Amino acid sequence: MKTIILVTALTLLYVNIFAQEEKPCQFIGLYDQHKRGICSDRAMVNESVKDFAECNLKRTQFIEDHKKENPNTRFIAEKESVIAYEYEKAISGWKCNSKVIGIKTGKSIGDCNKQLADQLAKYPKDFTTQPNTIFTWQGKGLSGNEYTKDYGGLNGRFISGNTATKNIIVAQLTNQTKDKLATVLLRSDDGKMMVEYITPGSTLTKKYDSKKIEIQVIYQDYKAPKPSLNIYEFIKGKVRETIINENGKIKSTGTSTITGVRG
Repeated sequence: MKTIILVTALTLLYVNIFAQEEKPCQFIGLYDQHKRGICSDRAMVNESVKDFAECNLKRTQFIEDHKKENPNTRFIAEKESVIAYEYEKAISGWKCNSKVIGIKTGKSIGDCNKQLADQLAKYPKDFTTQPNTIFTWQGKGLSGNEYTKDYGGLNGRFISGNTATKNIIVAQLTNQTKDKLATVLLRSDDGKMMVEYITPGSTLTKKYDSKKIEIQVIYQDYKAPKPSLNIYEFIKGKVRETIINENGKIKSTGTSTITGVRG
């Protein structure tokens, strides 16, 4: 009896593994969640699919189910990666903001994040709020050069980016706490100081034109006033690290870490 149960369990396990392997692609559907005309908010659904044929079937059904809600679909192939992100955008001439969901596809998650950072840098006025990543999916393409680190509640992902004349660091910083404001101080290789405030559950994606950045993370209650910071606070920081992009290779040096705060 035990043998039969064991064989049955293993069979179900193998079937489940094979079923997952047979669905290496992604279907993404977008539609208007709250109908407000041109100011409508967008919503997203996604599902693993075997191939384009299965995606096409789901697309047909999705468009039928949401035909009054401006449906839009995407097929993500096996060797593609994708990120989906949401942000608020001011609708010109209508005096309203709507929740927008954007999609970036590329050969890796790092490539997708860099595309978003480039868009932010080129068209900053399109974003009323910073984009918040709501979905990522890594295909079977080659991964980009990345370094990740958890700063006691703030998850950092750093990606190398190069131009013909300089090295660039693309940072994606996600505040995973429930009730703490993450104040992030950064210093570029030319000594420029920058500060970013990341609210609970939010993600900041930004490109820094620097070969090296020093990063420090300070936490405080979300409802408290934002702190006044200066160079002395940076030096005394509890969570500090140096990220370097050296010839397209991301690495960390000079780490000084004390346990952070999780909400």
